[in-house]
Amino acid sequence: MDKTDYSVLVVFLFLYVFITFCGQCPYINAVRFSVICLCLIPAMRYGVPMAAAFTLLSDGFLLFSSYEKMGVFFFCLVQLFYISFFLDKRPSPWCFFFCLPLILLPLPVLGGVYALLFLLHAFIAFSLWKQKKAKPFFGLYLLGLFLFICCDISVAIGYFSAPNPILIWIFYAPSQILLAFTAKALPPLPRPFVLYP
Repeated sequence: MDKTDYSVLVVFLFLYVFITFCGQCPYINAVRFSVICLCLIPAMRYGVPMAAAFTLLSDGFLLFSSYEKMGVFFFCLVQLFYISFFLDKRPSPWCFFFCLPLILLPLPVLGGVYALLFLLHAFIAFSLWKQKKAKPFFGLYLLGLFLFICCDISVAIGYFSAPNPILIWIFYAPSQILLAFTAKALPPLPRPFVLYP
């Protein structure tokens, strides 16, 4: 880690304390969004930049608009970018257009699609870690995924009752910084050998 990384962590800790204890601040969503923007810095260096960029889009829709389906749709793309990274495949730009019909699904169904993609992402990461194909600190990535799952469970509970944004962000913010810093601790699966490319 260098000075940039330590600076990111110090700013993150300050913002994290703020969003945890000042949840009623009128500009709290802007502060929450700045946490996700901050995660772009380590994601560009150690993570999956496209996943981080689409996370930014997702949170923009969820925090500042009433288009919840667009936010969940972009979160589906986030999971696709993580999955493609771990499978060492570059997603085609056409993938975005093929996924567009997902927006027509009702929000609970779209949420189910997102949940399946997230579970596939977690399964691939855990299985590669179990095969000892990861660097030792990849456990922090798995911790990030666990916190992400806790966040998603809190969101799902809030969908059927009253959402608790403070609890959601207590899980979500550290999950994003952990994923941004540690994704490349797990090398992508090697591509199969092809005699005649």
